[in-house]
Amino acid sequence: MTASPVDLPPLTTDEEVLARVRTVVGAARTRQLWILFVDGDGRQSPVVVPIADVPHRSEPRGLAGITRVLHGLRGELVTERGPGAVIVARERPGGDTVLDADREWAAALAEACRTAGVALRATVLSTPGGVRWLG
Repeated sequence: MTASPVDLPPLTTDEEVLARVRTVVGAARTRQLWILFVDGDGRQSPVVVPIADVPHRSEPRGLAGITRVLHGLRGELVTERGPGAVIVARERPGGDTVLDADREWAAALAEACRTAGVALRATVLSTPGGVRWLG
């Protein structure tokens, strides 16, 4: 990305969210999760958290850690316009078909966000063929 996320326009549409994930994450090269933070004004935080070496299937211990991080950061996203949200991208090599494991990750991450009290703006899948909505 050539511009800092704070210099970019707010994310107001679903297509803008997908375009941003395409820019930040791109087509899959490895297996990891990406968390992008969006404040209440729709502006992406300069902090992007890639979590490397995630397992093929979600695991309670790892999800508990993600939940704690999200809960701890939720106050940082609040502006006068709203509470903010997160965008989560699952990056994985392999085929472009959405797998049961992808759906499990989407459901587990949605639950982590609910538990943490953070809105989930989008769940996106990055495969070698590109980026698309996951949930």
